[in-house]
Amino acid sequence: MSSCASNSDVRYCYFYSFYSAGLITPALWKCNITVRIGFLSVLYSFLLCSNTHSVNAQENDLTKIPPQVRMIRVFGGTDETLPPIAVLSEPTRKSTVSPTFGEKSVTIEMDVQSGLPPSLYAIFVHCSADWNEDNNIFLNEITLRTSNIDWRSAPATSRYYTYRGSLSVPNSQVNFKVGGNWKAKFYDYNNDGVLFAEAHFFVVDPAAECVVDVYGDLYEPDMKVGISAFTIEAQVQAIRSIMDNQVQTVVLYRNNRWYEPITISQVSSLEKSNDYRKYIPNTLVSGFGGFGKRFRVEKLPAENDYRILDMNNLALFPRGTAPVRLSFADLRRSGGYYQRADDGAMTTRYTSLYDDEYVLVEFVLDPESRPTDEDVFVAGSFNSWQPDANWQMYYDEHERLYKLRQWVRRGRHNYLYGTGKFNSDTRKFDKISYEEFEGNTNASPHTFIGLVYYREFNYGGYDTIIGVGAGNSLGRVTR
Repeated sequence: MSSCASNSDVRYCYFYSFYSAGLITPALWKCNITVRIGFLSVLYSFLLCSNTHSVNAQENDLTKIPPQVRMIRVFGGTDETLPPIAVLSEPTRKSTVSPTFGEKSVTIEMDVQSGLPPSLYAIFVHCSADWNEDNNIFLNEITLRTSNIDWRSAPATSRYYTYRGSLSVPNSQVNFKVGGNWKAKFYDYNNDGVLFAEAHFFVVDPAAECVVDVYGDLYEPDMKVGISAFTIEAQVQAIRSIMDNQVQTVVLYRNNRWYEPITISQVSSLEKSNDYRKYIPNTLVSGFGGFGKRFRVEKLPAENDYRILDMNNLALFPRGTAPVRLSFADLRRSGGYYQRADDGAMTTRYTSLYDDEYVLVEFVLDPESRPTDEDVFVAGSFNSWQPDANWQMYYDEHERLYKLRQWVRRGRHNYLYGTGKFNSDTRKFDKISYEEFEGNTNASPHTFIGLVYYREFNYGGYDTIIGVGAGNSLGRVTR
């Protein structure tokens, strides 16, 4: 290489390199310098053309790979611990009500596996209190869509996802005129006939005060677990312009678990949304809007505080494709816990950008020789508390353990083991319960967020949210 480096003719340098590598015969090497350089030019052009063709072919192959969503989550503003609740920028009524939760915007974050940044666009659809989409062109305007998604590459070490998209709404392209339940539905421009991903969030049009009180209660479980339960009461005080008989529904959610509604309503059909539970609680509505209306749910299993999975320690959760098995098998809990969890949130604020990847984790649950006849799954912040068939565990007859291997984003997570019956039609679990392996305790500090729904007459009628309150076993939560 020293003789090559000292030669001023770069092409001669390449020629010498090809000769050393055996790509050029000794007979050609002895030819006139002009002949040699001419041959080199042809060979170099051929290699350059071949390389360009290879790169173009590779890019064409990448564009043919359909993108796959790995995870999607929604939170308030820019704080991943806040609920996905936005306050209407221009409230329809003059009110000084300040909801317990509500930011100027919500952020939708999505991780995808794709050869190139996917060409996605989002359509926003208004829904009723039980998440049925409104077939109303006045609410769901065709202009409520955007493709202004901020895509960023995954870390170089990432194997499970390649791009992360972020979308904040409302923004310059999308503005919401009414409150209520909203869906963001993502489609691919190259295949817009198939729904790619979906996210849920809430928009509040503040017009009512709401406070939530949580009391201790008891219930009768089928299994031999703690009998602790909660009675929760949401008290609503609306402004005078609100018609009392239109304040019909309050829906409670455990914070960060936005696919598990606890519906309390004067409209009986709405309470069917509680049927996914194994233990369906009793509900009651009383009072009048002018003096305060009360929405009450009784005998709701208290559950346990969340288990914690902190993956920020690279020594315990190293990079690689080999599964990382938890140090010890998780055991049944009788209701006790060792430390406060994060109210069901996923936190990545202490994870560096270079390490913000996914790790293959093996969950291991020891049923202590008492396996259940129901399906067992893992639910937590790593799957947005929306488990599907991919999060169902299998029982190892030899080791007598429940096991599951799944990719989990690096960060600090909260999770629980649940039981239910997998429904092959809906691809979801029915008769869900988190008590069999976790137990119950009235000391579980889950925050319950109450959303107050009002049936509007405008635009042909729709459900809007006019108030937000929150409370837990420690007391009321105030802003």
